[in-house]
Parts: sequence; structure tokens; C-alpha cells
Amino acid sequence: MSRRSGAAVVTAATVIGSGLNFLATLLWTRLLDPAAFGRYALVSAAAVLLNAMLFEWLRLVSARTLYDPAQPSGVNPARADALVALYAGVALLFVAMVTAMATLGVAFAGVTARWWPIVAAFTLTEMALAFLQTVYRLRQRAWPYFWNATARSLAAILLGLLLVRYAGLGALGTLLGIVAAQGAVALTSVLVDPLWRAARPWQARRAQLVAAVRLGYPLIASCALTYAASFADRFLVGATLGPHAVGLYAAPVDLLQKTLVFMMMTINLTGYPALVRSYDDHGPAAACATLENNLQLQLGLGLPAAVGLMVLAPGIVHLLLGPAFRAEGARLLPLVGVAALLRCLVTFHLMTAFQVTRRMGWMIVPPLTAMAVVVPAGLIGIRLAGLPGMALAAVAAQAVCYTMSAILAKRVLPLRLITPEIAKIAAAALAMGVVLSPFRWVTDAAATVALVALGGMVYAALLLALRVPAATRLATAAGRRRRTA
Repeated sequence: MSRRSGAAVVTAATVIGSGLNFLATLLWTRLLDPAAFGRYALVSAAAVLLNAMLFEWLRLVSARTLYDPAQPSGVNPARADALVALYAGVALLFVAMVTAMATLGVAFAGVTARWWPIVAAFTLTEMALAFLQTVYRLRQRAWPYFWNATARSLAAILLGLLLVRYAGLGALGTLLGIVAAQGAVALTSVLVDPLWRAARPWQARRAQLVAAVRLGYPLIASCALTYAASFADRFLVGATLGPHAVGLYAAPVDLLQKTLVFMMMTINLTGYPALVRSYDDHGPAAACATLENNLQLQLGLGLPAAVGLMVLAPGIVHLLLGPAFRAEGARLLPLVGVAALLRCLVTFHLMTAFQVTRRMGWMIVPPLTAMAVVVPAGLIGIRLAGLPGMALAAVAAQAVCYTMSAILAKRVLPLRLITPEIAKIAAAALAMGVVLSPFRWVTDAAATVALVALGGMVYAALLLALRVPAATRLATAAGRRRRTA
């Protein structure tokens, strides 16, 4: 399979998986009340945060070091053995830690002791899937990645629906469905892949273990802080206002996570392997060109989506969220949309400059700065304005994080953050927002769908009128297909 075809399959898998996860948010906001949805959001956030604190650095090291073009599998077996051994060791320590916390009755920001076994199972299965998918992308095995990503999302919805609707398990049912789906897909992927059947982590060489830890240990704090900054708002709301408020806050945030964030993540998933190869094979100039192209794609899709979500917030939340979540969701969506866009630009664009140049220690500065802003600002914002105050604090924190990331990224690579093409994309997205703004209070479902379609057509027409290269190439290719059909 060619590199372009493989990228298309990975993109399709991510889009389908995102669509299924998006459907899950629609279902859970209709089947769960805000308090139950809040518990689900807190437990899943705790699991993802623990995964980031303990395992994300290993996944990033895997993405950066396992590739070996001299091997038939594309993966260096000695490094793979070392990384699997490190994963197993960290997993054992994690299980011991969670067991102690559950036994001692430790609670954290609304996550009580009875939820720790679910948190542990969620974290371990999430970690396994993330590692497997990273290696699939590195080996350019697009179809196994496709199956892995889509089967997990579909199975999680089906199992969760059975457990919530027919077994009456509420938040526990949604979480058990996700854990079972992740565990089954990860186990199947390991059993059918010869690479993992041949792995011998007990034979890992000390030199490889030391090299992996040396490269990865600066990432531990940066990964933990990055995810902590992403979820700090939920935990602050949970600690001060309780699970019901978390549910109201998390619903529009999850809506963005399943749309805007996944859209921009798709570009990063397909572009990162090419970025690594560009830097390793051709140097910093080629890497900058790849990063600029990725930024155009990210903003070309992400910026109009963010503008549309912000302008048409009342109609979108009425269309997509359950009745109990709509009033607060309409107030929060514009603010959390800005925060999500800034966070995506940091995570999927600027931070990759540190990864590809192996300046791992620098990755700690931006999220540390964001945490320093979001915690005090969030507590003050909640006290003064409730959930909108928390959302404003999140915007401020992500703005500071973006600023720090941009300053540092330009020190490791000569990046251009504003180009004529990016200015045209921004102008087209803002003009689309102006066209839609007279209809910002529309809540009818059919009218909202029509407005979304109108916004898309206006944006596409503006891109063509401004002669944005990616848009003109797509239009030319579509014209050729019509003529040859």
C-alpha cells in the first residue's frame, strides 16, 4: 500500500471512530442525567490523566525510536522488547498504587474509592490500545489500525447501550462498556500480530532500557502536566460544585472533543510519521515545510468548525445534546470552543517541534504555565461566575500555553506561524462567521442543519475566491474526475 493510500485509510479510521464517539455523546446526554454524566466524565478523565502521567511518555518514545527501515516489520525488535518490558513494569506499579488507594478509601475531585478499579481497568486498556495504534501507524499498517480504531468505538457504544438502557447501570454501564471494548480489541490485536507474538520483553537489554528511559523521562512531567491542564477544569468543577455541574460542563466539552479535536488530531496522526522522516532524512528545513503544510490543513478544517460551533451554539446544542444539557451548553460552547482550538494548535502543531528535535525537556514549560493560570483563575472564575467563569479561565490558560509554546518552538525550528495561506484561511472562516451571525439564536433542528451546510458552502467558495492552494487543488481534481466519469 502506498503512503498516500495508507494515510487515507488512517484518516478514514479516525473519522469513523470520531463519528462513533460523537454518537456516544449524543446517546449518553439523553440516557444519563447530568449527575450521572458528570460521574462518567470524571472517572474517564481520571483514567486518561493517569494514562498520561504513567504511560504517555512511553508511547511518545515508541513513536520516536521504534522505526527501523532495515527490519522487515519496520520495527527494531530490541527496542520493542525494551519498551514492552517498561510498559509491563509501569503497569504493575500502577496496579499496586490503585489497589492501595482503593483500600485506603482515597477520593479525588469527585472520584470516590469505589470507582478506582474501573479507573485502573480503563487506564490499562486505554494504554494498550494507544501503544498498538502508535506502532501500527509507525509501520504504516493502515488496515489493522482501521480495525483497531473502529471496532473499539462501535463495541463500546453497543455494550454501553445494553448496560445503561437494559441493565440500568447508568454511568457504570458506560464505563464498563468502554473497558470491555478496549480490552477485547487490544487482546485480539496482540494475538493476531506476529510482531507481538515474537516479543520477548524478559530478554530486554539493559542498554536499550536505559536509552528509552533517558529519552523519555523528561516527558513524564510534560505529559502529565499537558493532560492535567486539559482536565483541570473538570476536576476543579467537581471539587467545588459536584458531579451535576461537571455533567453540564463536560457535555459541550465532549462535543468539541468528538468533533473539533478529533478533526485536528486526524491530521496530526497522518502527518507525524512524515514529519519524523522529513527531519531525519532531510533536516530542519524539510521538517518546517511539513509542519507548515500540517498547520494549513489543521486550521483549514479546525478554524471554520470552531467558528461555526461558536456562532451557532444554541442550535447545535439543541440538535446534539439532551434537554437537560442545552441551556448551559449554549452558554459554554463558544468559550470552550476557543480553548479547544488553542489547545489543539499547541498539542498537534507546536509541541511536535519539540518531539521531532528531541527537545523533550522543553515540553514541560507550556503546560506548567497553563496549570499555573488555570487553577487560581478557575477557582476565582467559579466563585464569581460559575461554569462560564471556569470556561473563561480555560481560555486564558490555553492562550498563555499557546504563547509560550510558540516562543519555544521557534527557538528549535524556524517555524512560520502566520503565512499568506493561513491569513486567507482565517479571513474565510471569519467571513463565514459574519454571514452566519444573524442566525445565531436559531434552535430549530432542520434550520440548524441548513445553516451548517450554508456555512460550509460559503467557506469553500471563499477559499476558492482567495485561491488557497489546497482548495484549488481539490477543486481541480474534482473537475478532472467529473470530466473523466
